[in-house]
Amino acid sequence: MEEMREWKHRKSSTSSSIPIPNSSSIHSLDDGCLMHIFSFLSPIPDRYNTALVCHRWHYLACHPRLWLRVDRSVKDSSEPGVFPTIEVAVSHARPGDTILIAAGGSHLASNIQIKKPLCLPGSSGKGLDGAVGAPG
Repeated sequence: MEEMREWKHRKSSTSSSIPIPNSSSIHSLDDGCLMHIFSFLSPIPDRYNTALVCHRWHYLACHPRLWLRVDRSVKDSSEPGVFPTIEVAVSHARPGDTILIAAGGSHLASNIQIKKPLCLPGSSGKGLDGAVGAPG
């Protein structure tokens, strides 16, 4: 019984005295590494929720490299990752990309063939009625 108490005391005193270096924190990772990690998260809700953690994570989780947007009000292509039509966004998308469809107005698209896995949620984050996607 005495040995058991001594073992528990040693275990608790050694486990709490092990220093954890700050370099093991996720906050010490560079932006490129974090963005790569975020790219594996499902866009809605995981990547969206990641953006709520802090300002840095918001910037990285919402970076155009991770999200493509369709916004009919865009007339020029000066903003990276923003496209005026669904067709243009799909043609620029890489497999696994997410294309957000801006709210308001109607986005007419006909005969778009998507031959790569894409996610096309509406701007509400709840997805589109009759959501579009590539065959499995």
